[in-house]
Amino acid sequence: MNNMEKKISKYIDQLNKEKKPREHEKNIADSEYEELMGVVRLLKSTKEPDYPGEDFAEHLKASAGCNIPGKIRTGRKKIWIPAAAVAAAALIAVVIFSYVLPKLNPNVVYAMEQAFKEVKAYHGILVTTQTNDLGEKTTQATREIWADKDGKYYVKELDESGNGSITINNGLKKWQIQPEAKQILTYPAFPDPYRFTFEIGNEIENVKNALEVKVVGEEEIAGRRTSVLEVTPQGGDTYRLWIDKETDMPLQKQSPKVNALQYTVTYIDIEFTEAIPQELISYKVPEGYEVTETDTEQFVGDMEEAVYVAGFSPKLPEQIPEGYQLKDISVDVKTNGIKMYYTTKDKQKTAVFYQQEAVGTFEPDSAAILGKVNDSTAEILAGQDAANIGAGFYLEENEISSIRWRENNMEYSVYGNLTVDELAGFAEKLVSGDVIIPEEEESGTDKPQIEVPVDLEIETNEQKSVDGGHSPWKLDPVYVTQVFVSLLISPEGIVGDYPIASEDIKIIENNGKSAIAEISGDITPAGRVYLKRLIRQDSTGIWTVVGYDPANDN
Repeated sequence: MNNMEKKISKYIDQLNKEKKPREHEKNIADSEYEELMGVVRLLKSTKEPDYPGEDFAEHLKASAGCNIPGKIRTGRKKIWIPAAAVAAAALIAVVIFSYVLPKLNPNVVYAMEQAFKEVKAYHGILVTTQTNDLGEKTTQATREIWADKDGKYYVKELDESGNGSITINNGLKKWQIQPEAKQILTYPAFPDPYRFTFEIGNEIENVKNALEVKVVGEEEIAGRRTSVLEVTPQGGDTYRLWIDKETDMPLQKQSPKVNALQYTVTYIDIEFTEAIPQELISYKVPEGYEVTETDTEQFVGDMEEAVYVAGFSPKLPEQIPEGYQLKDISVDVKTNGIKMYYTTKDKQKTAVFYQQEAVGTFEPDSAAILGKVNDSTAEILAGQDAANIGAGFYLEENEISSIRWRENNMEYSVYGNLTVDELAGFAEKLVSGDVIIPEEEESGTDKPQIEVPVDLEIETNEQKSVDGGHSPWKLDPVYVTQVFVSLLISPEGIVGDYPIASEDIKIIENNGKSAIAEISGDITPAGRVYLKRLIRQDSTGIWTVVGYDPANDN
């Protein structure tokens, strides 16, 4: 996605949230951008078009000969459309499709979306295979899957490597049964650090948000006729998806090849049901099993009970964001933190408002975007970067966003399976204040005194290596800074400990795409290091040093 597409996409997001975009408060020097904003506002004022039916082509042919060009016939009166207006409408369509809309195959995407609306739950056998450069295939896992649209699931490992373990999340509690060890491990139901591979709803959502989707063929998979799609996601390599022609549901997915390995996940058997059998997701401890409680969360009946357990009176939301309702209240008995769970009516999105009395100093995560909530520094994390929030939950890649800050000796965080922009709007409603996320042009505006040459081909290969699970430290701007400055001190190589400690490095600016690190200490040759995500501008993108300031000039 180029820069213009990003700006227009962000502008559309603000309008969809019924928020006044910042562009309306200042003069825009870019005439092309200003014209596109006008087009978007015009389209937003129109009603959403109906999708044409299968007989659209026949109706079009039948009516083509009886309408006068430039006229539209209605039941009440004739409406004359000037030729200039027709041309303008055509131009608008071209502009929007060129700059804003992804290159999707609308028939396939729409069919999947509509078919999934009818699904309540599904049950299948999911097989994961690995293929090397020689074409040799190895089965990595075989699982029995039960899942529903409310986020509940039951996953049983069927191959020997899984030892028959069963992982269950019933929405209130999550646990794993380990038959060989006769042990049960319990976890919080949300956020959930483990989700099984190839969840149908997630796959359809990914296709909807892709940059490009095209049909490249047909193939029979597990005895079913399928359409083969090539999907190019935002910020990732193209992968393939097989769609069952009968059900319009994803049946198989093949990853891009990374480090000579390619993974394929296939539902070799699948059926759609009304619900997950209740006996599968009811928590019970078999005789002789030991329970290890890793979940310190205690659900309470109301806020009065929460105050009694936690020992403090929490900040109550000024207003609940539109479309959400309070679902549950709980207390983390380990931290005495209070959580309020809010869900949408369709239960597809959950956001948690967490608060506890502040302890120690506020230290934002090194990978965090640094924003503001009511003039207080805020740690903003999304996707893979969202590693630690509140009481230290682990969050799965590309599923959770979080915003954490402090006010008046209290620490707050809002997190959930929303985008950062959605979460910011949610937080603003809860605290009746401003949540400011820095724009790209607002951060990293200083130029480094010494520029560091960058080879984009090398950086592209490094990104692919990280995508394959190697050198994950390149995703951390502090670690990248530590290695760079240490090599300035010891250009021949680092032996033993790094001469610059990570504790001496502080990220002072980070907007998710560019960052500035400040280095303290007497031996550092660099006072500031400038970094950018050059290859991929999201939480999966590596950081690259593009320059630095000498220490004595900082």
